[in-house]
Amino acid sequence: MTMPSAKTSAPGEELRRSEERFRLLVESVRDYAIFVLETDGTVATWNPGANRFKGYAASEIIGKHFSLFYTPEDLAADKPAVELREAALVGRVEDEGWRVRKDGTRFWANVVITALRDETGTLIGFAKVTRDLTERREAEERLRQALVDLTRSNRDLDEYASFVSHDLQEPLRKMASFAELLEHEYSAQLDDKARGYIFAVVDAARRMRALVTEVMDYARLESTAAPFVPLELGEVVAQVLRDLDDRVRHAEADVVVDPLPRLTGDPVALARVFQNLLWNAIKYRDPARKLTVRVTARRQGAEWILSVVDNGIGFDPAFAARILRPFQRLHPTERYPGSGLGLASSAKIVEKHRGRLWAAATPGQGATFYVSLPVEIE
Repeated sequence: MTMPSAKTSAPGEELRRSEERFRLLVESVRDYAIFVLETDGTVATWNPGANRFKGYAASEIIGKHFSLFYTPEDLAADKPAVELREAALVGRVEDEGWRVRKDGTRFWANVVITALRDETGTLIGFAKVTRDLTERREAEERLRQALVDLTRSNRDLDEYASFVSHDLQEPLRKMASFAELLEHEYSAQLDDKARGYIFAVVDAARRMRALVTEVMDYARLESTAAPFVPLELGEVVAQVLRDLDDRVRHAEADVVVDPLPRLTGDPVALARVFQNLLWNAIKYRDPARKLTVRVTARRQGAEWILSVVDNGIGFDPAFAARILRPFQRLHPTERYPGSGLGLASSAKIVEKHRGRLWAAATPGQGATFYVSLPVEIE
């Protein structure tokens, strides 16, 4: 028994169907203007996306030259002809710039013009695809302007902070100087109580000057940035320990530093981070036992996780986030002196290195401060 053969389409019919499917596909596109140009640049086809972008109905634009879409500045530079010549020469040209709608308004367009050739290689026209990127450009411009405004604001803030700092520090210097003169020249006429008052004034002035300096340094973290360079973190921490040598010896602390990675960053800023963390461990040591501090590092994916572990007095884990904010202290200044800006400054520096700082602790057993930094150099 012979099975009936499947009905086959003639080659011309299949080509007609293929062209019809392509036409329907192009006409269904609304987010792109897709149309064909004759070799001289006149518009041969027009899709609904082109109508939406440019405002012309097909009957208004087919047969007209595509230079209607260009700005007077581009027309003066003969840009439409230049783009067709380049597309014919290399096969394709892409451009971004202002284009003009029927009503005269402008939109920012991404334009791709592709040369169309027949099977013999003869140029038969151009396909032109246009995308409206006005919203993206406006968003980029808003971002650019925001960055300009932020830069100006940071500069103004830095100038204002410097001015305020000078105005605050000058009377503090005078207070301290006159109090010291009073103690020096009239010491014989003063009793212990009066000398105690003078000492309190001098000490308060000095602490206030130190606080103003630290506030200024914290404020400048936003507006100043040194270039990142390859560095050996172990060498940075070693220098910090040399700077803290007197304090380490006075505390009779054992500080162990494991091998630390090579990475990219600001060595001065990172030294400040580890100086704050190590000084923190020394300051909050438990007098009932010998202080031990360990600095470690481990690789975790695309990050280095660095830690400074101590066996000091620790703190309530509920305050782990709070102590990283400016001026948030868990202990009175009289017992543990400081500005309350060390950890906040460290957290900000680590953020600028695209990392983060966090803490964990157990009251009476010690604390661990973690620093994550991106792996950029093996």
